Amino acid sequence: MNFLNRIIVFSFLFALFHVGYAQDNKPIFKSQKALGAIENKELDELSGILNAKQASYFWVHNDSGDRARIFLIDKKCRLRCTYELDAVKVVDCEDIARIEIDKKSFLILADIGDNLAVRRNVKLYIFPEPEYKEGDASTIHIAQEQIRTITLKYKDGSRDAEALFVDPIDQQLYIISKRDFQSIVYKTSDFNPLKNNYVTLVPTQKLPFTFATAADISPSGNAIIIKNLTAIFYWERNPNESVLQTLAKKTTVIPYDPEPQGEAITFDRDGTGFYTISESPFGLKSYLYFFEKQ
Repeated sequence: MNFLNRIIVFSFLFALFHVGYAQDNKPIFKSQKALGAIENKELDELSGILNAKQASYFWVHNDSGDRARIFLIDKKCRLRCTYELDAVKVVDCEDIARIEIDKKSFLILADIGDNLAVRRNVKLYIFPEPEYKEGDASTIHIAQEQIRTITLKYKDGSRDAEALFVDPIDQQLYIISKRDFQSIVYKTSDFNPLKNNYVTLVPTQKLPFTFATAADISPSGNAIIIKNLTAIFYWERNPNESVLQTLAKKTTVIPYDPEPQGEAITFDRDGTGFYTISESPFGLKSYLYFFEKQ
């Protein structure tokens, strides 16, 4: 059994072991529906997805081995445009998120992958969210002066992580560790990209599963979703409840047919459901799936 298969089996057994944490209620989302398949070979290791501000478009990116760039795709998985981050060298980009600053939308490309937990710090690259127009060039460069670099350091030592989000309510950054026996939730307390170039990540609590590969929070902040390779975990957030209080509650496990290597998840902009997409290991197809809310 190769390493990937070992991880998949371990993650599957661990997820099953923790199904007891799921709420016993009616299904929240319909079965996943494939909307389109990735055909472009440049998008073969997709590790992050974010619903774009422009309806029916998504931001996606590859992980280790690719350069600093993001792709805009539509719901049929057709590549619309590639955006290159000038003068940026990345190690392992594992997720993408959004933050609102002075009522303007900025994207966060998270270079946080660290399989062996040897990086002394990891990086975030923050830049204005591009607005695509029909007829734009196939590749557009984001100038160095538009990109802000934030250095992150874990308070308790290096961690591998592939999942993060920014709470639209408290504007703080949350990262979920991957390879701990129970994934750990890390939080910032002074996340202000316009003022702070260096931020410490503080461990706050453990989750009832391991190998987290993706996470997102709804645009209104009223729901949180985290996935590993074999399961999707969902929490509804009550008014005046913090992210940490929400994640401390029992989770709902969403029915899910595992993807070849599913490492990306995002809520819809209008709250009607969420999407997943995966890498394409061994030449397997990668699909954009939609989970519609009941």
